[in-house]
Amino acid sequence: MPVFVVELGLPGPALPCPVGSPVPVTVTVRNTSARRVWAAGVLDGSEDRVRFPHYVPSVTYEGRAVHPPRRPEDPLVGPLRPGDFRKLEPGEAFDPTGPGYLPLTTFGAFVPGRPGIYEFGLTLSTESPSADAWLGRFGQGEERATVLELVGRVPRETVAARPLRVEVR
Repeated sequence: MPVFVVELGLPGPALPCPVGSPVPVTVTVRNTSARRVWAAGVLDGSEDRVRFPHYVPSVTYEGRAVHPPRRPEDPLVGPLRPGDFRKLEPGEAFDPTGPGYLPLTTFGAFVPGRPGIYEFGLTLSTESPSADAWLGRFGQGEERATVLELVGRVPRETVAARPLRVEVR
């Protein structure tokens, strides 16, 4: 059974969203296990799959991708810090795009151009080939040992949110 559950939602009632406006998608990561775990939110390079954790959003319309995955702008991501990690008690959740983390640019930049049903998806992967795949490309410095120890506390898995279907009019 997965340790993490990723949930997508809207900040208010699921009313039709207007054509020409971004859809305000919310993201929650929940610890569904019976033990305390550690997690990290969206970091510089997470959405581009340059560094872990990977947060990979998708937007489809009539079964086709309408907002392709981002290509890395610059593989030089900043250092990983102890403050990038969050301790989650059993049942506890957090917003991985909230304060201290980055927004998911795919969701924020996508503006539906026609009416219909759009599906928003998100995959979270912590299944790195090594702990070093979480580190920044520069400036890691003296906190390296501390953050590598925290990376070791993050469960390794890949989970996908149930698609969020949003009507656009």
